[in-house]
Formats: sequence, structure tokens, C-alpha cells
Amino acid sequence: MHAVGIILLLVVLATTVATFAGRLRVPAPSLLVLAGLGIAMIPGVPALHIPPQAIALVVLPPLLYASAEELSLRDLRTVWRPVTILSFGLVFASAAAVAGRCPSPARSSPPAAGSPGGSPGWSPGPAPAASCR
Repeated sequence: MHAVGIILLLVVLATTVATFAGRLRVPAPSLLVLAGLGIAMIPGVPALHIPPQAIALVVLPPLLYASAEELSLRDLRTVWRPVTILSFGLVFASAAAVAGRCPSPARSSPPAAGSPGGSPGWSPGPAPAASCR
């Protein structure tokens, strides 16, 4: 019950901060980050551990939906080139960073038939980061 109270308090605080951001004409995400940093600096505040899967399934979809609702087609037409270049460019850059950090599949061996695994760098699928440790 204590965790539910903390999460409820954080939701109320985030709503209050977002409301004041509109009145102060400051971007809400910037003010929310500052509020989060301020709360994190308070001594005695318990650490809140949230699994990344919960963020990906619960937090990101409503944020993406709200952002998509606010973006007009006319605004998207004016910025489509930088958005496209950044989206593909950052995906390729992060994939290159992971590939540069992980061993090459050519230098590692695939798992032998009947064995539970091969070398740690071998990744047969599209997620090379999953096998890189």
C-alpha cells in the first residue's frame, strides 16, 4: 500500500507541475524533469525501481498518442525531412554503437547442434544487444 501512495503522490505532483508549466509558458517536460531532480535530491526519499517494460507498456503509449494528437499535418509537412533523417540516423547510429561494442558474429561460432549455446557474441536474430554483455 505504501508504494501505491508514493505513485499516487507522484502522479498528483506531475499533474500539478504540468498545469503550472502551461501557466508559466514553460515546456512541461522541462519543468517535470526539474521537479523530478528536485524530488530526487530530498534526503530520505525512497528509491523507486520501475522495470523498463512497465515504462514501455504503460508510460510511452499515452505520451506518444498525446504528442501525435497535438501535431498537425501542416507542422509535420514542414519538418518531415529532419524528423526522417534523425529517426533513421539515430537508429543506425545506435545499431552501429552496439555492433562496435559486441563481438562480431563472424569471429564467434554459432551453437553446435544439441548444445545449449555457443559463444556469447553470436546472435542469429535482429537484436544483437540481447547477447552482448
